[in-house]
Amino acid sequence: MAIEIQGAIQHTGTWGAFGRFRDLLAADTGELSLLGGQSRETTINRNLTVVFPARLETGTFPLGRYVPGAAPARSAYVVNDTDLFASIPGGSLTISDAQYPPRPGLESGLMTGTVTFKAVRLIAGPGGPVETPDTITVHASFAAHWQHLLRPNVSVTVTGGGSASGSSVRTDAQSVDDDHGGRFVSWEVDLDGASGPVFPFETSEEFRLLAPAVGAFALANVTPPVYRTAAQWPAAFSALFYRDDARMGLSTGGTLTVTHYVAPTVEYYGEIQGTLSGRFALWVNDSTASADTAQVAATFAVQLWPLGGIPVSPPILTSPPISRLLPR
Repeated sequence: MAIEIQGAIQHTGTWGAFGRFRDLLAADTGELSLLGGQSRETTINRNLTVVFPARLETGTFPLGRYVPGAAPARSAYVVNDTDLFASIPGGSLTISDAQYPPRPGLESGLMTGTVTFKAVRLIAGPGGPVETPDTITVHASFAAHWQHLLRPNVSVTVTGGGSASGSSVRTDAQSVDDDHGGRFVSWEVDLDGASGPVFPFETSEEFRLLAPAVGAFALANVTPPVYRTAAQWPAAFSALFYRDDARMGLSTGGTLTVTHYVAPTVEYYGEIQGTLSGRFALWVNDSTASADTAQVAATFAVQLWPLGGIPVSPPILTSPPISRLLPR
């Protein structure tokens, strides 16, 4: 990346450039493209991030105001040590050539183009970030390695006698091989939208499926001893855990339906998509199920990591911590 900064910062140089497309599975919204640049100086930390809430293709796109902590918008920011310069309306991003890898995974493509915008320095204020009179103008041309990464997309509703119920506000999910010919898919569910230092997820759940494939599979009735003994695992079952309830939920029936399955390869992601509707007994100990039961209805689309490992993501920030917004 060849970059020139004028105004409150005077800088001309050649930076490292990198980017990625965060592809939300089974959705046309919620996707995010990030272009990053990092200076190669050792005496000062300078980096640039361009935020674009969609897949980038060839063309010219306007850039607007960057607001820390707000929903992603077409915008940019520059960090100069502890100073944050946020873009204001009037800039543009031009993609002259968008070469994505053939599939999401470990391989990178190449994205080339230019970006130009004006930015204002922000400092911390009592009601949030405050603009200062300091401004910069940024112009950069880039040829960036471009990753295509998949993100999970899961929605969950939990009801019944456990310590938490409701519909998911946000989720996180992953999938791993169970080392016994099948696969575990798991997700963690935030039901109240809490943020801050308290761990936000009220429930977590996993299901096991032997020989994943498209189809409908009955969830087995399992007990705690069976759950802990791999040799006794049925082909399909599910387990539910609460953050604030020591009882473990184990499936007593229901259906797991896989609507789309692609096995991962050495270089590329796989995918598993479908629905789960299950009933769960809440176990007090290995031999005693409580009178309470729970029900889960979930729709899931979860990435399966390439067999070569989890793709490495460059350190692009989408919301600099407010601690960086310090007055001089």
